[in-house]
Amino acid sequence: MAKIVPELNYLLAEVEKRYGRRLSTSADFEALSVVVEHESGELISASTLKRLWGYVTLKPTPRVSTLNVLSRYVGKRDFKTFKQNILNDEHYVSNFFSVKKVCTSDLQKGAKVLIGWAPNRLVTLCYDGDSNYTVIKSENSKLLEGDKFQAESFMIGYPLYIPRILRNGEYTLSYIAGTQEGLNRVDVISEGNNQ
Repeated sequence: MAKIVPELNYLLAEVEKRYGRRLSTSADFEALSVVVEHESGELISASTLKRLWGYVTLKPTPRVSTLNVLSRYVGKRDFKTFKQNILNDEHYVSNFFSVKKVCTSDLQKGAKVLIGWAPNRLVTLCYDGDSNYTVIKSENSKLLEGDKFQAESFMIGYPLYIPRILRNGEYTLSYIAGTQEGLNRVDVISEGNNQ
């Protein structure tokens, strides 16, 4: 299910648009659960909604049945239909990025990159070359010092999807930083050296 990340983010945004407000408190998720059940006759628990939106730390892969219910809430038959429909949506069509970003291809080995996302997450990375990064400092994040992962770029306003993290010699599950609002800080704080 890792390939549904962009579509999932778009679905969550469409649910918020239909609901009429951004989901940010426990009460919001409780209320949305009731609204979805009232309007569709199908139940999605508030705890499931919290996991989908990244409000709580557990983030398992969502069930297709859950995505189907949310797709119906926004007026589509199921998640498969939702994905097909957004391919023609002008807001989803491929486009060039005009946001602040750091591209791995522009970095020298040893460069330090600071990324941040809400609420109060700050992570300092060292670029090791060949698209590899090591976490050298982590504040309020699930990423830990010494974690290693690969990334091609970091963009303001977009989530960072990490397919796997090498932690203590073993790979973790996928990780998404900035699920709701994307990264809010992306800075090269040290240029590194070209070795």
